[in-house]
Amino acid sequence: MPFKELITYLSKKLEGYAMSLSRNNYDDAQDLIQTTILKLMDNQAKLMDSDQPMSYAKRILKNNFIDNYRKEKRMISIEANDIPITNDGFQEQSVMYQELLSCLEKFDETDKTILAMLGAGNSYEEIQEVVENISMANLRVKASRARIRLANCMGKKL
Repeated sequence: MPFKELITYLSKKLEGYAMSLSRNNYDDAQDLIQTTILKLMDNQAKLMDSDQPMSYAKRILKNNFIDNYRKEKRMISIEANDIPITNDGFQEQSVMYQELLSCLEKFDETDKTILAMLGAGNSYEEIQEVVENISMANLRVKASRARIRLANCMGKKL
C-alpha cells in the first residue's frame, strides 16, 4: 500500500482509539491524530517496514497521549486557581459523570472504543472498521454486553 493511502487509512482507523483516550473530546482526539500522523511522516521508513503498521501507529498515538498528559499535569494555570468553582444545579450531573468515568476505567480498550463511538453516534459499520478483526455479530454482542456492564456498574437498569 502506498504511503499516502496508508496514512489516510490509519488516520481514519485511529479516530476511535483517540476518542477513547481523550474521553470523547473531539478536539483533543484530532490533535492526537495530527501529531501521530506527523510522527509517522517523520518515520516513514519504519512505518513502511513494519509488519503491523496499525499497531505501530497506535503505539505512537498512545505515547503522544501520555506525553500530553504529563505535560498538562506539570502546567498550573494561575487563572484557574483564582476562579471560584461553582456547580450550581450541576452537582448530580457532575457526580454521575465521575461515576461514569470510574466505571469506564474498568473496561478494556475495545469496549471503551465501542462505547465511545456508539455514544458519538457512529454506525456499527464505522465501528467495525476501527475495531479490526471482529465480525458484525460479535461487535453487536460486545456492544450490548458493554452497555449492560456499564449500566450495572452505575446502578441503572436497561
